[in-house]
Order: sequence, then C-alpha cells, then structure tokens
Amino acid sequence: MEKNYLNKLKEINTSKIAYSVAEELRGRETTDKFQLKSVVVSYVLYRAALDENVCIDSLEEFFQNSVMPEDLKNIVNKNLANIWGVITSLKNKYSADELLSYILFNNDLEDTKSSDCSTPDGIIKLADTILDVQKNDSVLELCSGKGNFFTETFLYQEKFNYFGVELNYTANEIAQIRAALMDENISLILNDALEYRNGKKFDKLFANYPFMVKNPSMDEYKGNICKAFDIPIDVIQRASSDWIFNATIIDQMKESGKAVAIMTNGATWNSSDKKIRKFFIENGYVEAVISLPAKLFNGFAIPTTLIVFSKNNKKIKMVDAREICVRERRNNVLTDDCVSKIIELLQNDGEKSITKTIEEFANNEYVLNATRYLEVVPKIENGLELGAVTKQITRGAQIKAAELDEIKANEATPYKYLTLANINDGIISTDDEQYLREIPENLKKFCVKNNSIILTKTGMPEVKTAVVQIEENTELLATGNLFIIEVDETKINPFYVQAFFASETGVSLFRSISTGSVLPTISLSKLKSLVIPAPPMEEQIVIANKYAAAMDEIILLKRKLEKGIAKMKHLYDEEV
Repeated sequence: MEKNYLNKLKEINTSKIAYSVAEELRGRETTDKFQLKSVVVSYVLYRAALDENVCIDSLEEFFQNSVMPEDLKNIVNKNLANIWGVITSLKNKYSADELLSYILFNNDLEDTKSSDCSTPDGIIKLADTILDVQKNDSVLELCSGKGNFFTETFLYQEKFNYFGVELNYTANEIAQIRAALMDENISLILNDALEYRNGKKFDKLFANYPFMVKNPSMDEYKGNICKAFDIPIDVIQRASSDWIFNATIIDQMKESGKAVAIMTNGATWNSSDKKIRKFFIENGYVEAVISLPAKLFNGFAIPTTLIVFSKNNKKIKMVDAREICVRERRNNVLTDDCVSKIIELLQNDGEKSITKTIEEFANNEYVLNATRYLEVVPKIENGLELGAVTKQITRGAQIKAAELDEIKANEATPYKYLTLANINDGIISTDDEQYLREIPENLKKFCVKNNSIILTKTGMPEVKTAVVQIEENTELLATGNLFIIEVDETKINPFYVQAFFASETGVSLFRSISTGSVLPTISLSKLKSLVIPAPPMEEQIVIANKYAAAMDEIILLKRKLEKGIAKMKHLYDEEV
C-alpha cells in the first residue's frame, strides 16, 4: 500500500464511525472483545464498500462473494455469527476509505479502562525516526499488539520485511486484519516474545513490552539469556523483566542493527538491576537513553524511558525529555514538533542532553537515568519542609564498638540495636546477635519509636530509608550514622513518606542535598529543609497502603529465600 495513500487515510476523521459501531455493539459485548469486534465489523463493511458485488445481507452470502484467507474467515465467523444485525444496520453508511482509515488508524480503539497499553503514535514516530527503517530492512517487533507500530512505520517506508510476535490472542487478530489490508510483507506469530526464536537476526527492532512481568517461566527465560550471552546467573538473577526483554532484543539484533524499547524508569536506576545494567553498558549495547514525559499512555500515568540499543558503543547519550510534550486533558502527547525537539537533543549535547563515557557510568552505579547526569533537581509543588511534618529528627547513638559489646546479650531480650547494615530495600532486619542486656539511661533518647523513619546519613551508593515497626514490649536502639525521623502522623503518613523517599524523585532529592564526592553526606539542616509533596491525607493513605502491602510481600519472599538457602547448606549433611 503506497505511503502517500496511507498518509491521506490517516487524515480522515473517523469519530462518526467509532460512535456508530460503538452504539451498535453496546450491551452486546464485553470490554475485552469490544475492540476486536469493532475492527471485524468495519472490515466486513469495508469489503462491501470496496466491491459492490460483495453481499453482506447475511454471513453466508458474505463468505460466498468474498475471497479471503481462511484465518480471516475464522475471525469473521466467530466474532460476527451471532450479531450480524450490526452489519446490516451499518450497511452503505461509510465509504471504503473511511472504513479503512478507522481500521488502521483509529485511536478510539484504545480503551482507557483496559490493561492493554498500546504504543501511542508519538512514541512510534520517535522510534521510527531513530530506527530509520530502510527499504528491504528486516524489522522485528516484540509484543506487537494490535499492529500500531507497523501501520505507522509503513507511513514512512513502503517496502520492508516486518515480523511481529504477540501473546495476546485478541490483539493479534486485530493485527492480522490490519496486516491483510496493508498488503505488505508482514508476518505475525502468536507466541511468547521471551520464548520464541526463529533463528534470524534483524536490522531493526522495536518493543513496547509489558512492565513488571511476574511469570512462572521467568527463571527459565533468565537461564536461556545466560546461555545466549555466556554470562553467570548472578548477573541476571535479580534483574527485572524489563532487562530480560532487553536481552531478548539484543539476542536477535544484527551486528549492524539498531533497536528501540520502552521500559520503566525504575529499571534504569534500581539496585536489583545494577549488574545487568553493568553488563549492557560495558559490552557496548546501549547507544542512548531518553527520559520520556509522564501520561503518554492511556490509563498509565507514570513516566517511562526510551532506550536505544546498538553494538560497540563507547559512549552513551543521555536525554531528559520529560517536559517535551503537549499537555491535553487526559494525556500528554508527543507531536511532530516534540519528536523533532527530542531528536535534536539526541544529536547535540546541551542543557537537556549529555554524552557520557562507560567509566562515568561505572562511577555512578551504572545508573541509566538522565537526571543523574544532568543534575536536574525535581521541583516539588505545594510541598512542605520535612521539619514541618515531623516531631523531631535526631541522630543515632554515637557508641563505640567496645562499649556496645559490653551490653550485648547472648540470648533473646526485649532490647536490640540497629545499624546501617540492617536497612536494605526499605526493610529493617536484625539478627540474633543484636540483642542487648539493657539499654543504659543515657542512650534511651536514641531508641526508635514505632512508625518512625530511619534514614542513613551517608549515601553510598544511595541513601537508605525504612519505616520502623517495633514489636510490643521491645525497644530498639539506633546507632551510628543514622537519622531518626519521628513523623507527626496528624500531618503526614509515615509509609507515604517512605514511598516518596524510595521513589526516583526522592532519590534524586537526597542526591541533591548530599555533599562530598568520596562519601556523600546529608546534614541535619538540609534534611529538615527538604521539601516533600503533601497531598490530602486520603491520597497519602492510598499510596501508603500500597507501599506497605508491597513491603510485606518482599518480607515474605526474603523469608522464603532464607529458608531455601538454609536448606541448601544442610542438604549434604542430611543425606550423608
């Protein structure tokens, strides 16, 4: 299909078709099939509008007068056999071009209530500009969805060989209809993108994969990646699903190829992905990283990252494009002008873009987030200083190791002490060697109250924070370079504060108030003046409850891991 014709189709306003089809289907179908049936209805109407010899008075007559692949016949039959009245009601109302435009480009197919997050046009335009698909290129898309990427890409390049892998049956059927109408070299496979391989390497690759996937087969996928790249399992063991998808992309990319993926911001900087980030960076797989605006996706408000992969990179371009968008009522949009601005940043260093060496990433925990390198301090609107929402902020007890040893207990007591090493991943965990016989009166003021927040004074590699949960009739002594933040719970929820501290914005703010290059340190005065967001209490509670639930889940998983490790250590002795 000629790109000039496709571009003309995209300019057609299809809102009337969208409304008419929706009205006819309303009440007949569930949400998960609504999008598919909208496309199938329009496909049948299009065939009739294109050829006057095609009769659509009944399903049987339509099949008798239409030539189409068997798989499309099956899609039409199973979706319209019981609701053919929709077809007859809409017969002869719209032209072939209007219907084709609706099928290929109508954004009303995107349901904001659906868990499906199809790739917005602006992101596809940005990806297409970066990838620069050429004639006869082989193009692979992982998690190809309803075919948004290939329909947009054919607007710019007519002849290339497209291959898409999608696991969702409904989305793949929509893509099949679109592909049949495009009349191009398009191959669609219904399969798991993390598992499927066809033995080929591709010139260009794109993926807008699902985020934070929890799949029972994830360990198997990680094992496959280890074999493909010949890397030890510890490099990838804790890696998030984002990086498993990214590795799957690299595994299928030609030596001269290029790829673009959309990933979560968290995976660019969190500690669990550090080793896999190091592997990607030091092996030269990362070409560029672009921090995108929030609210680009329907029903998905958080910001995301566009990452560019190629091979043999010695430097990486970091771009902060978080503010480059047009703000609309529900979403932010990347217009053609926005895309041009981002590409300009990608090509030239400036206030919002910078090129960094591999060594510089090594000195920054292999973080792949532009804010780390562009020193952009997040602005908190309508916030309050931390000192205004706390009863007091004190330091941990400065007690020498020898003095602490004198009051240690060899058995369980109601008293324990806490150090920096006990705080990991927002959770406090102490062991049986941290019991105390007593807590001297002069140290009582350093005991932590329930729901207080512990924060490390030094930030190597990052500041650690956690909400303290103390068992009844026990006391916990905070020692060393710790801050004890006693929150005023009438003003702010402690778990909400902890959720903010653990966020990307919170981490950036801590970094901005830290001083010292060798051992970054936070002063008490700067901590008290740190501005944090303070929404209404009901909004705080929603975030706090979600954070607390996630924390409980992690605690259970850690306990399970500890039991598994203990079992491994004693397995040989038990069997011999």
